[in-house]
Amino acid sequence: MSSSDYDIEKKATNSGEIATEDVVHGEDTGHMHRSLKGRQISMIAIAGTLGTGLFLGSGKALANGGPVGAFLGYLLVGMLVGLMMYSLGEMMVWDPSAGGFIEFASRYIDPAMGFAMGWQFWFQAVMTAPVEITAASIVISYWDHNENHKAIYITVMLIGIILVNLAGVKYFGEFEFVFAFIKIITVIGLILMCLVIDLGGAPDHDRRGFRYWRDQPFNNTFFGVVPQSKARFLGFWAVLTQAAFSYGGMEGLAMICLEASNPRVTMKTAVRAIFYRIVLLYVFALLLIGMCLARDNENLLQANADDAGTAAESPFVIIIKTSGIKVLDHIINAVVLTSAFSSGNEFLYSSSRSLFMLAQEGKAPRILARVMSNGVPVYSLAVCSLFACLGYLACGKEGANDAFNWLANITTLGSMITWCGISLAHIRWYKAMKVQGLSRDELPFRSWTQPYGAWAVLVSFLVIIFFSGFTTFMTKPFDYKSFISDYINIPLMLILYFGYKIFMKTSIVSLAEMDCSTHYVEDSVVYSKY
Repeated sequence: MSSSDYDIEKKATNSGEIATEDVVHGEDTGHMHRSLKGRQISMIAIAGTLGTGLFLGSGKALANGGPVGAFLGYLLVGMLVGLMMYSLGEMMVWDPSAGGFIEFASRYIDPAMGFAMGWQFWFQAVMTAPVEITAASIVISYWDHNENHKAIYITVMLIGIILVNLAGVKYFGEFEFVFAFIKIITVIGLILMCLVIDLGGAPDHDRRGFRYWRDQPFNNTFFGVVPQSKARFLGFWAVLTQAAFSYGGMEGLAMICLEASNPRVTMKTAVRAIFYRIVLLYVFALLLIGMCLARDNENLLQANADDAGTAAESPFVIIIKTSGIKVLDHIINAVVLTSAFSSGNEFLYSSSRSLFMLAQEGKAPRILARVMSNGVPVYSLAVCSLFACLGYLACGKEGANDAFNWLANITTLGSMITWCGISLAHIRWYKAMKVQGLSRDELPFRSWTQPYGAWAVLVSFLVIIFFSGFTTFMTKPFDYKSFISDYINIPLMLILYFGYKIFMKTSIVSLAEMDCSTHYVEDSVVYSKY
């Protein structure tokens, strides 16, 4: 910045976005760098959710719902998540200067809702980072069986993701671009491999076709429920929850708004990429897994029971081994390792940016909005890095490990709650534009699915959330620990919302007075307010 720039008056909006250089008392206060390029954002968007949910968790979906139940479950939830991303995309592209869905909830619903959604998402992201790092260390146990080495691997990977985040968003983007490329190529390769195996091209020359779809399309014995029709439905319903967890994290794309170059173009492309490519990759993968592997395969059931967290649990590896193919299981395990490490890196990024956004809105300590010269919110990153150290609990004795697992499990409904909040924000924004006489033709990105898409997402995920822990009522004795971890997000969200509402005396924003304008100015950057 030249010296003449220091004389420019600060012109900031509520979101912290300004058209000129932000200068206060002759000193640059630090700003976010719009360094993420279109190719990086698109790849991050595509591969952001391609992780253990697909490589490992898809086996549980197959066992619970059968090949047809798993396919339909992932297809249905994938379409709903795509509709949610279209709702978020409309708001993000219209106002990429805002603090993502945190600020949208504050402006379009109630400041208390922005507070609750922001802190709920932060907790979800900050707890998922150590979970992914621990998962990566467990994956290494596929080769190294010495449990005493787990802490070493956690330390190495923890230092790795902190350094990547400290380096700045430019290097973060390149790092994630490379790992996203590896994941996408792997998934495409696995889909083609399953197709070859299904057609009899494996060493066992077993032409499976749609054998398993014909013989056992659904799970007729789910939890021993009778009649079969009820067991099939409940098995399918269990897949919906599993699929929602697999797709979880897509909403984190909103955290990138502040650091995307030419955000109105890049974010529009990224949203479309998610809907078409992610859903297709997941759905095709589940389709072919169900064609190559029986839901009651002994190896699959044993792997799900062991829940080892390594490639041994992957349905792809089970297919490879039962088909007589060698070596590939080690390659898949290596990809699962890079996937877990990459996911940990992304969640550390998302948690630090969400904390920065909360601080920008005055819903978190102001110091957390401070930004380094390279655009990194250093204090927010430091706080989130401390929480990442909770991963060491997994190395402790049984009590510490149980505590870590419990903390990890209470984030399970986080994404679905956020998706409901995003849809509600869009519904109210849509109505306010009508009330204020604003035309949707002004929007740089419009979805043909609205407003019905947002309503479908809101109603569907509220129902799935309500019944997400239904299996806890089917176990004897009653599993109260699982019940608490399955539903604790709901009272947590209510406490955050009503606590802030009562303390700050906020009210629901009226449609007539709602700020539906955009705060974004082309080529501008976001400065820390404090």
